[in-house]
Amino acid sequence: MSQQTRSDKIGRISYKLSCIIIAAVSINLAIDCVSAEASVTVYWENDGTFVKPNGRSDRHYTEGLKIAYTHQPKWRWLKDFGVWNNFGAEDGNVATAIGYFIGQNMYTPDYVDKPAERDEYDMVFAGWLYGGVFAQRATASEMEHFELNMGVIGPSAQAKEVQRIVHKIVDVGAPRGWSEQIGDEFAVDFSWWKRQQFDDVPFKRTSNFDTHLEYGFAAGSVHRNANMGMIFRLGEDLPNDFGPGRLEAPDCAIESAGDERTYLYLFSRATCRVVEYNRFLTGLNDEPVVGYFQFGVVWRYRDFEVSYSQTFMTRQYEEQPEADSFAALNLSYHF
Repeated sequence: MSQQTRSDKIGRISYKLSCIIIAAVSINLAIDCVSAEASVTVYWENDGTFVKPNGRSDRHYTEGLKIAYTHQPKWRWLKDFGVWNNFGAEDGNVATAIGYFIGQNMYTPDYVDKPAERDEYDMVFAGWLYGGVFAQRATASEMEHFELNMGVIGPSAQAKEVQRIVHKIVDVGAPRGWSEQIGDEFAVDFSWWKRQQFDDVPFKRTSNFDTHLEYGFAAGSVHRNANMGMIFRLGEDLPNDFGPGRLEAPDCAIESAGDERTYLYLFSRATCRVVEYNRFLTGLNDEPVVGYFQFGVVWRYRDFEVSYSQTFMTRQYEEQPEADSFAALNLSYHF
């Protein structure tokens, strides 16, 4: 089978999977359209200078966009999932939610418009288009998130076309090298993470300060890693939820339902990730441990919520000359 034929076949399969996911979301929305506990969130991460004022742009993890819809239907299987494996046996009152999403990530080498200046050892051009579903369950003090996503890495992800359009709009140098991007391949990842309130000395919870411990893993053809971190929040009259979400770990939709308060708080997140495999580092000597340090602000007014943050990473591979960073902007509407 020729490379072109194989690419076309994978593209068709990915298109069919996308149609199935969209159809499933549409059916579920129609069935549960009367639910009053739902939210739509747009997650956008970018290393461009117009959203991230420090450092060069379009290098390595260049952009990520995800749109997620989450609701809390009263399905029997979801209720059974809520108490599966004795979850909430001590706290009781387990709440559940389910969500659907579609997203696209983009990866490039350094000097995206100047091939002659690139290092021999660098990340290659790659696009990742995916969709999937997640389920959440939570008590007053802890929550769990289970997620499955499927899609395609390669030309069918349309990252080349998106980047060229964006660069033309903002009037910067056209990217050069997408002809050498990773070829089409089916991509699937499963991830799980847990977040719980940390209410002990020296991080005793108050109305103005709280701490959450989070940990989890990802396993699949795109990522295989384990991570652990802490989230710190500081503000007036903090909401009773599990802290800010991010593109790879969406917000908990359970505690925020029905909360129409106005609040503003600052947050920071420190995460340590042990990496076994990263598809976008193939061919490089990847670092086994990567640190992530995030700083941001969250503001909510009634049903609308917006957050902005910057994330600074340690080096992802041994040959990497400088560490990377990116900005994130999240917009949510709760109804």
